[in-house]
Parts: sequence; C-alpha cells; structure tokens
Amino acid sequence: MQSEQRLTILKIAAGAVVGLFLLDRMILSPAVAGWKAQTERLAELRQKVQRGRQLIEREKSLRDRWAEMQRTDLAEDGPAAENDVFKAIGRWARDSRVSFTSLTPQWRTHEEGYDTFEFRASAAGEQRSVGRLLYEIETDALPARIEECELTGRDNQGQQVGLTLKFSFVRITDAGRSAR
Repeated sequence: MQSEQRLTILKIAAGAVVGLFLLDRMILSPAVAGWKAQTERLAELRQKVQRGRQLIEREKSLRDRWAEMQRTDLAEDGPAAENDVFKAIGRWARDSRVSFTSLTPQWRTHEEGYDTFEFRASAAGEQRSVGRLLYEIETDALPARIEECELTGRDNQGQQVGLTLKFSFVRITDAGRSAR
C-alpha cells in the first residue's frame, strides 16, 4: 500500500511540475514579456508627448525663427543671390583683412525644399585676421554656415596662417516655403 501511495504522490508531483512548466511557458512568460514591451512603449510615448509639449511651448519662438530664416535667406533669383553672396564675401575679406587665394562656388539642390550655394575657399592672412573672417562669416545677416575649416601655419611663430574653408549659404525654395 505504501508503494501505491508513493506512486500516486510521484504522479501528482510530476503532473504538478509539468503543469507549472506549461503555466510558465504558456501564460506567465508571454504575460511578463508583454508587460515589458508595453512598459517600453509607454515610456516611448511619454517621451514623445513631452517632446510635443516642449514644441508647443516653443512654438512662437520657432515660428519667429522660421519667419526670420525665410526673410533673410538668399533671393529666389540665382544671379541676385550670387551677387549678394559675393558682396558679402568681399565685405568679409575687407573687414578682416584676409586675401582669398581661391574661391570655388557651386549650387546644390536638395529634395527637402532648399538649395545651398557652397564655396571652397583658400585664404591667407594673420592669425587675428583669419579669426575675424570666421567671426564675420558666422555672424553675417546672410544665412551662412562654415562646414569645414583647416588652418595651417605659414611661419615659425604661427602669425601667418593659411586657411582652407568650406562654407555655404541656404536658399529656401518655393517647395520649402509651402511645406511650412
């Protein structure tokens, strides 16, 4: 009789272990994985909502900045835009007392609704003058941006500097204006 009781207890224990294993594999593990995935989605959504709230709070300043960018970008007319750019480059060279040794322009069209007028330039001058040139480019009213800049010393003291530069101007196209 004891042997039968022992056998019954072992069957019940084996059934319970199999039942617990199936419970874990079929219900508990998928539920825990689903809860974790849901928690991650909720965290991501909370971040998006927070970002949206921040954008709403900054809407006026962003719209003002966008309007300023549209107002100060290059002219739609290519020759007029080029004229403005070359005037600015001449003004920068004059104000900083830097001489450009080469200046290579190139227009690029972007699908996002804007064009860029890019320049590769080489210039030479005193260290202070080159610094002033970089300042003039970055603070000009035209939408200019320095993309690459390489300085090389031309004398042992580092006072005479050679500058290789890539900078660009942006022009918002009609497609870019209507997108916003």
